[in-house]
Amino acid sequence: MNELLPKGMNVLWVDFLANGVRLADPEYRKKMVRQAKESGITHLVVDAKIPYGHTTYPSRYALHVGGWSDGRFQAWADKDFLREMIYEARAVDLKIFANVDVFAEGTKKTRDGLAFEKKEWQVVYVNSESSNLSAYSENHDDDTVFVNPIHPEVVSHQLSILEEIVSAYDIDGIVLDRCRYPNVHADFSERSKISFESYIGQQIEQWPADILEPGSGGMRDQIKRGKWFPQWTEWRALNIKKFVQQAKSVVKSTRSDCLFGIYVGSWYPLYYQEGVNWASESYRADLPWTSTDYHRSAYADELEFIMTGCYYPEVTVEEASANQRPASWYSVEGAINMSLEAINNRIPVIASLYLNDYDNNSQQFGKAVRMCRERTHGVMLFDAVYLESYGWWQELKPLLQRS
Repeated sequence: MNELLPKGMNVLWVDFLANGVRLADPEYRKKMVRQAKESGITHLVVDAKIPYGHTTYPSRYALHVGGWSDGRFQAWADKDFLREMIYEARAVDLKIFANVDVFAEGTKKTRDGLAFEKKEWQVVYVNSESSNLSAYSENHDDDTVFVNPIHPEVVSHQLSILEEIVSAYDIDGIVLDRCRYPNVHADFSERSKISFESYIGQQIEQWPADILEPGSGGMRDQIKRGKWFPQWTEWRALNIKKFVQQAKSVVKSTRSDCLFGIYVGSWYPLYYQEGVNWASESYRADLPWTSTDYHRSAYADELEFIMTGCYYPEVTVEEASANQRPASWYSVEGAINMSLEAINNRIPVIASLYLNDYDNNSQQFGKAVRMCRERTHGVMLFDAVYLESYGWWQELKPLLQRS
């Protein structure tokens, strides 16, 4: 296993959307970072590019969060959140990773973002009611607008931002998030059709039915798989792997000491829906949707670490069973087992928790933290806002400082 990262990492994610307003206050910013250090946090993840495509620093390529039309982050206009957070982290000797939300470039509510200036970038979805093709955001009630991972302008844009961050900022690593398709219903653009037909060496007779047909109404996610669905799943995952390889090349050629990692959800048996195979190539998944060569699309071997979201209120496999969860991996323990199996000991796995799952249950929170620290390379906590609102800074300290 690659051991560039020390075991026992305690990572705190600082989401800009949740924390940006309060962190505009220099005193609050300093206090939060110092609380993190005193509690045993070793690494911060801070947003450099948020899920709507805006950067938190002045970019030559992207829109800045301070110019958001609803004025929510006006306090950051002409300021550099990323640099300010790096300054505070270095003051208390914390490592810092910059997070980049990759293929998300717009917000539906305010219609801000490059996805609206460059509509040809947007992914095209299969409409769940008519099976025709239409464009909308990630889910009907979601605000994020995704762009097509194989559009050359999209790829160039994301790589330029990565190079810009790594060359200009004193960070210890890059984390990619939303480096994926939004869901199983995208992308069904003409560009993707032509590319896929080239991949399989023949034309699709019934598009998109030979790939998939979505359910309707409340059954939208219960798709009917067409004859080319396994190859389609493989092709989409290969597209994401290709981008990951390109991103790694940019990061490492710019600064070889900058660590390169990714955040994904731990629910591997369902992650084909996002077009991602985050396992090691050495892993062979035995699942209904896999093709014979699906393992070729795996990208974990390109990474130096991976954070997998073990986002469940149930901590143990026994709890998941008692609550009639559909599988053992619907628990922190089961999700860790799934993650370790798919990664196959090739790179460090950092189990990640969604703190909102433990609202009013600090005992269960402590149990989850201990599980992550005992079984994997460390723990990632999402997000800082919950430590503040739940008053859990003191709860955290003994959990993270145990050997």
